Amino acid sequence: MKKIITGFVVLSFLAAKAQTINVNFSHYGGKQYVYMLEKGGKKDTITTGKLDTEGKAVLIISAPKKGYTGISHFALTDGGGMDFIVNNENFSVSCLEEQPNFENTKYTGSPENEFLNQKIKQQKAILDKAGFVQYGLNAYKTEDVLYPALQKENENLQQQFTAIRNETAKSTLYAARFIEIYRFLMGIGSSFNQTEEEKAKELNLFVKEKLDMQALYNSGFWNETIEGWVNLQQRVIKDDAVLLADTKQILSRIKSKEIYTAFTEKIVTVFTKAGKDDLVTAISEYAAKSGKLEKPSKKLTSAINAPVVGAKAPVLETPSGKKTINKKTLLFFYESGCNNCENEIHQLLGNYQIVKDKGYEIISVAADMTKNTGDGHDHAFPWAAQLCDYKGFAGPNFQTYAIIGTPTFFTIDEKGIITGKYARLIDTGILN
Repeated sequence: MKKIITGFVVLSFLAAKAQTINVNFSHYGGKQYVYMLEKGGKKDTITTGKLDTEGKAVLIISAPKKGYTGISHFALTDGGGMDFIVNNENFSVSCLEEQPNFENTKYTGSPENEFLNQKIKQQKAILDKAGFVQYGLNAYKTEDVLYPALQKENENLQQQFTAIRNETAKSTLYAARFIEIYRFLMGIGSSFNQTEEEKAKELNLFVKEKLDMQALYNSGFWNETIEGWVNLQQRVIKDDAVLLADTKQILSRIKSKEIYTAFTEKIVTVFTKAGKDDLVTAISEYAAKSGKLEKPSKKLTSAINAPVVGAKAPVLETPSGKKTINKKTLLFFYESGCNNCENEIHQLLGNYQIVKDKGYEIISVAADMTKNTGDGHDHAFPWAAQLCDYKGFAGPNFQTYAIIGTPTFFTIDEKGIITGKYARLIDTGILN
């Protein structure tokens, strides 16, 4: 009896240390589920199980994970599910309908989720009305009878919206930070009368100076937000010097090494896809000196160790051995089937004689994994030096030159010194 009592006490103690969430989705009785927490661009699986015949289950977040604050994802393996906030609360969530949403989902014992549901609904109602009012203001002339009433209603709605924004800004709940992230992704500014440029600059300022990066990391919107911010910069601000400075400012605000590393890896990937090699180099060097990188990926490590302009070009691995570059060379890294790569291949073939007449030897290095022409590996190049070891980006040449995105061009002079790194042939200046 003593052993049974002792065991019960231990189990009770462990349960007290853990966090429990009672779910009730009556429409999905007997369905298998997976419960996950959001961490950057990844999901951390906490538990899996099966809803009982009534659609109920108890989700347990163990003590080591209990400190997590952010969005969690309850997913049915057959499809469907819902997201909700966890923040050291033991609570219940229920929905008796097939499609859970803000209107039909009930939370008990969770100020976080109640705040989120309430404010999202209030905000939506205001913005929906504001949309109709704005349409009316555009449709009527200032001298029309209805115009003053529409103008008055617009002012009233603006006051309501500002009040919600202020309440959200003052709140210490995670839900408030999530709503701010949501507004950014939806492109919602502070005023109904903002121009697109004014709104974009305001949203950029929010990301640069105020966005809680820990909250973003646990939001499920990590990738979308970072990609959206860079896109906003390119579309409105259009200044790489500003983009670099703003990126450094964001990094300077991040305290967690895990999040600092994740942001650096994501931004380097985004810059690479955008062909901003100068920014990749600058941010990689900046992050490497910060002392905040924690277990960086191979891709980020490659970017940090990448050969730079002015350095000696690394030797290439070829079927006949190592090749030292000691003449004017256009070194071209590509992957067959990649749209941008195929565009550059077309440009290179069309301008081959110009490149040749400028005294450049072309060396192409492919990331192809197979010889299958059906995969697009059927190029007929007029130059002799065509390298491919069928190891993809893991091949020694891709690793040595720290290639994390294709296409990539290196221009190298007759002394074997790298004079430039580019994403497009036209940017090399060879065709001028």
